[in-house]
Amino acid sequence: MSRAHVLLVDDEPVVGELIRQALHRCGCKVTVAHDGQEALQVLARERISLCLTDLHLPSMSGVALARHVRRYYPDIPVVIMTETDSVATLRELLDSGVSDVVTKSICAVDLPLVIERNLHRHRLWMDEQKRHLRQLNEAYSDMLEALLTALETREREIEGHCERVTTYTMLLAEAVGVPHHQHPHIERGALLHDVGKIGIPDHILFKEGPLTAAEWEIMRQHPVIGYRMCMRVRSLQRAAEEIVLCHHEHWDGSGYPQGLRGEDIPIGARIFAIADTLDAMTSDRPYRTALSLEQAAAEIERCAGTQFDPQIVKAFLSIPASVWETLIEQLRTSKRLSPPADSPSVQNKAA
Repeated sequence: MSRAHVLLVDDEPVVGELIRQALHRCGCKVTVAHDGQEALQVLARERISLCLTDLHLPSMSGVALARHVRRYYPDIPVVIMTETDSVATLRELLDSGVSDVVTKSICAVDLPLVIERNLHRHRLWMDEQKRHLRQLNEAYSDMLEALLTALETREREIEGHCERVTTYTMLLAEAVGVPHHQHPHIERGALLHDVGKIGIPDHILFKEGPLTAAEWEIMRQHPVIGYRMCMRVRSLQRAAEEIVLCHHEHWDGSGYPQGLRGEDIPIGARIFAIADTLDAMTSDRPYRTALSLEQAAAEIERCAGTQFDPQIVKAFLSIPASVWETLIEQLRTSKRLSPPADSPSVQNKAA
């Protein structure tokens, strides 16, 4: 417990000093706050192991503080000190989400035991939460794989495209400086960008000749279909908004389905558009062999300001060609070798 950093919140200086000394003697680092607002400032700037707070505080109650900590700092246990030992009050406090409740009459020598007990119990709880989260992530990954398999089984020509374009998207997102907390949504959106094609009739999706105007209207509904599918899954809703619905929008407003323009297009979709085009142009097609990276980069640069966000094009070009070439070659020789069939490339503006 010697490494524990306790935030002590109490508006009574004498009581607070006695508690501080007791915790200090057992090796704890103690930071004292005299009200809830001061405690929030400490939480924002320091790494706290446990919050020990009085129930009655000026400006913010101990319960309100505990709820704030539970919401924004779930790895910090909160112990509330109260002057009452009423069973009803104790039950109410525990039901509010605090880790423990102690009476202020508790002997100072017992406080370190309370701190150690709650730190240990909270660590066990956090470990359980992490284990549960890992299980959810595994189930989530299985669900994504099932969706991708369903899509690729139906449209064999795109096998491997989703993984390749996702890899390119994430490399470019890093270069652009997208905050890391947005990366999972962008990654999921890139993987599932064409999931809406599951809802396109076979006679249109697999038509060998040119599509009629009416058939194009149906084909261009696949972003909306995919968006509606993903919005039914809470963990995919951001991905649906970020990429699935908007992956065919163009910087100049000439894309679909909404005709969004400029920064009205989500950042994930603007990044994805370049990654998707790169994959389409550097992959073999039935009607041509893969273009070189140099050719693809020149075409992407030419369409900056029309199809693509100029700033993201700059970020794309800032990544050394050797990095892109190595990555393209690695993905080309991976287990999924088939080229993508459909991408909004500059030279072949498909659905």
